[in-house]
Amino acid sequence: MNTLSNAVYPAPLAEAAATPARKRAALAPQHTLDIEQAFVAREQARSRSALRSQLLLGTVGVILFLLVWEIAPRVVPGVNIKMFPPPSHIARIFAEMTWETGEIWPHVAASLLRALWGFLLGSSVGIVLGVLTGRVLWLRQMSDPVVHGLRAIPAIAIVPLAIVWFGLGDVSKVMLIAWGTFFPVWLNTFIGVRDLPPVYLRSAASLGAGRFSTILFVALPAALPFVFAGLRHATSVAFVVVVAAELVGAEKGLGYLISFAHLVFRIDIMFVGLIYLGIIGFIADQFFAALLHRLFPWYGAEARR
Repeated sequence: MNTLSNAVYPAPLAEAAATPARKRAALAPQHTLDIEQAFVAREQARSRSALRSQLLLGTVGVILFLLVWEIAPRVVPGVNIKMFPPPSHIARIFAEMTWETGEIWPHVAASLLRALWGFLLGSSVGIVLGVLTGRVLWLRQMSDPVVHGLRAIPAIAIVPLAIVWFGLGDVSKVMLIAWGTFFPVWLNTFIGVRDLPPVYLRSAASLGAGRFSTILFVALPAALPFVFAGLRHATSVAFVVVVAAELVGAEKGLGYLISFAHLVFRIDIMFVGLIYLGIIGFIADQFFAALLHRLFPWYGAEARR
């Protein structure tokens, strides 16, 4: 074949004919890289455009909401401005309590500390029990009636019982928050561990991993997206329960502040407490959402497109 090609095409002509093919082969990786870079640039531009659009629409929505709120108490007949204060009045009280007197900060610190301890206690127990019930069949069957029955009881309903058992101090409030945060963390962890792909378990068994090693190094890491989703849900539950716990037997805290403002008909102060609860809850929720997407960028990627 070579002899025939050399006979038909002299050596210089054969080399010239082969040169474009070699050039195309050399340029192929560069061409692929250019396509990849162009695709990444388009995706980044689309993501930035979607983010700008989201921020713009969100800002417009907030402005419209505040504008309606500002106007409604002044024009709707029969509305008492003291009972339904406009945002401008609430902003003045907010600034006074935040920067001038600083009286809001002890309440914020007390609520944050109680919520943190209760969250850590409840979520820790929830993760451990979720992993165990997700992988140990007999433990799951034995604990299912009890755990699901207790999950149906709202945390607010056991406030009197917690006060009787633990007193009016911080212990009862921490235990109530732990009760409320335990169940979402346990449920999400349990589902993540129970629905583990069988190939993970077979791979671990083929490598000689025992039950404890499989739970610790296979089941738990695979269920981490579900665990973080449960922790994210538990943060909102923690602030709901902390308000309910502070309504009785507290001397500091945002729940106590709201309850005291209700007794003296200071609706503006009640709104300040609610705003701080919303700000703290939003920051905590966004923290867990960012941590989830940072550690597991593939989790929920389609929903963010």
